[in-house]
Amino acid sequence: MEIKLYHIDTLEYLGSILVRSAFDYEFRGHIDERLLSSTRGMPIKALLANLVSFDMVYDVIEGGTPAGPA
Repeated sequence: MEIKLYHIDTLEYLGSILVRSAFDYEFRGHIDERLLSSTRGMPIKALLANLVSFDMVYDVIEGGTPAGPA
């Protein structure tokens, strides 16, 4: 699964997170060092809940298809 990150106001693409399991994920692209250090070791669900603190929203991509309404 891939999680694409966007700025909350401008929706500018900020990078992504490649998720293999709840505790096994990696950031890709230009990611704020403050975000990296603040979320290190968190399970992915906790990390996602904290993204708004960094002015970020996200979109979950599973199996090559963006999540969203059908």
